[in-house]
Amino acid sequence: MNINKKIVFRIILIVLISLSIISCLGIKSQIRHHSGLNTEVVDASQFKTLFGKLAITHVNVLSTDSQSMLENQTVLINKDKIESVGQYTNIPQSYKIIDGTGQYLIPGLVDTHVHLYKSKNDLLLYLANGVTHIATMSSWDGLYLKWRGEEQEGALSPKIFVSAGGMTTEKGLMPKIRYLFGANKRYNTPSQGKKAVKEFKDLGYDAIKSYNLSKEVYFAVSKETKTQNIPMIGHLTPSASLDDLFQSNQSQLAHVEEITKATMRDFGGRRYIFENNDNVQAYLTYLNKNADDLAIKFKENNIVVSTTIWLIESIVEQDTNLGNFLKTIELEYMNPGIVEGSKFSSGWLPGSNRYENPNNTSQDGIKRAKIYWHTYVEALHIMTRALVRNGAVITAGTDANTAGTIAGFSLHDELQTLNNIGLTNAQVLDAATLAPALWMKSNAGKIEAGFRADLILLAKNPLEDIKNTKTINAVIANGKYLDRKELDNILEAIKQVNNKVREVSINEYIN
Repeated sequence: MNINKKIVFRIILIVLISLSIISCLGIKSQIRHHSGLNTEVVDASQFKTLFGKLAITHVNVLSTDSQSMLENQTVLINKDKIESVGQYTNIPQSYKIIDGTGQYLIPGLVDTHVHLYKSKNDLLLYLANGVTHIATMSSWDGLYLKWRGEEQEGALSPKIFVSAGGMTTEKGLMPKIRYLFGANKRYNTPSQGKKAVKEFKDLGYDAIKSYNLSKEVYFAVSKETKTQNIPMIGHLTPSASLDDLFQSNQSQLAHVEEITKATMRDFGGRRYIFENNDNVQAYLTYLNKNADDLAIKFKENNIVVSTTIWLIESIVEQDTNLGNFLKTIELEYMNPGIVEGSKFSSGWLPGSNRYENPNNTSQDGIKRAKIYWHTYVEALHIMTRALVRNGAVITAGTDANTAGTIAGFSLHDELQTLNNIGLTNAQVLDAATLAPALWMKSNAGKIEAGFRADLILLAKNPLEDIKNTKTINAVIANGKYLDRKELDNILEAIKQVNNKVREVSINEYIN
């Protein structure tokens, strides 16, 4: 009898272990798919580039202050650097001549807030859209450091600014379980936070991203980043106030909405604000009254703010009319794993999208959702205009790979949004070129001798219409020239590998 019990016990144990292994493998598989890792990586070496000595002749060049176009210029490029800019008639025979007649040359664009997951094809998507620099606001076991190193060694890629984190305080069993499946570590004590900062610095990260730290750990991390001389960037952790931010070592805020969320807390919280229309109007009046003072403090404390406004503008449509929204974006180029999501992570499609509210089926529900999001967006507009009006530095960012925001494409939507808010075309271009290059400490953002050869050749003038940033004839990434044919080849190659792994049809959303 005892022998039988032992046998039964062993069988049960084997079954339980087997089920655990199967469950872990299933979870790993879901995570792999959602991270974009199941999609074949496009071989970038197939795309033909010109590299070496290039001369772009008779071209209109954006001035270094982004205010005007300098006519009939010749830009000489020697490998990865701009050699000279001027009106030349005699070009040395050693230069490959590119006729820029009737075209417009601007610096490569920068997206200061992206998420890559493990979707390496996104790097090519950025280039196809003229984005030659990106700042990734999340890290993944050193993967992005590897990709950054490959770009530095000559791979076809935008320049990558890699932040470590986001750093979060969260206790309990679940954070430990999530960590086993690839989530970031949690930092629950000041000593853990300080130790992590030094470790990240030693690994070569460009910055430390704060996300959701306790106030105690936040200030410990802040102090250590100053000691280690590494930038502290990211969210305004909910446990901290704007005054705490101004007293910290944090030098960048990842969203304009971090400011407006803090003002909503100060005003009584979102629930109170949206109790009735009178409270909504009172809050907007309150924000209008205080926005300039806040903006001045951002300038005085040299805190740069990334925008990410178009995403928030899109949420009302994703919330109330998702199917229609999906038809307006370039969905076929987005990594299918990220679009489809998993059992453990949201995707972009109906039934999975994090912004879709299935309860908003009544006209009253839709009306309330629209009031909420339109008010939220108006607050972002008020704050952004105040930041610009008072000389605080803003940089264009998209939160790319968050639902609805496609790598590369979404930056042009962001630029249009900034223009719609009231920024001039010149201010928008500065926020997407020189200002972010200075923030990233990259020798780029200007068409001037000695700067990186990161450029876009446009068919139409973006100072006349900001939409013209989309009229890309060629992209030069660190000296590598890609003409329109090769940019189209990149897009087609990505579309093909996406279709190979697609598990859910998106045909109804493709025009």
